Amino acid sequence: MDATDRQIISLLRQNSRLSQEQIARAVNLSRPAIHERLKRLETKQVIRGYTTLINWRAIDLALTAFIWIGIDLTPCTKVFAEIKALSNDEILVEECHRVTGEWCLLLKIRTSSTESLQDFLDRLRAISGVKSTMTNIALSTLGEAL
Repeated sequence: MDATDRQIISLLRQNSRLSQEQIARAVNLSRPAIHERLKRLETKQVIRGYTTLINWRAIDLALTAFIWIGIDLTPCTKVFAEIKALSNDEILVEECHRVTGEWCLLLKIRTSSTESLQDFLDRLRAISGVKSTMTNIALSTLGEAL
């Protein structure tokens, strides 16, 4: 990776819908050169995909919660497979991270209400291997996909 690759990645993080022509102009390269660089970055899995920023309120998933999960000796991958299955129209498990320290997993979820969060927590705690949870609700988001 060189400085131009980093500049391309920065541009795509700001707007993943930029055309190759727009990127080429921004970094002073030809469109075919950008095409080759993007292809190489994708092949090396530096770029794993392209995404869209969502207005969560517009799709009735305005409540963001972070859930710390403690598990017993059950493998994290097994527990996560069951957690993913809990997503439905009112709950989206957006992220799951293995973490160090007192907790084992950290979830970021989107939901429509505190009632649906409560239901999700009840179902989460019923998963074999989950021994404890702690939930924090985000009051607002100051930065996203910076």
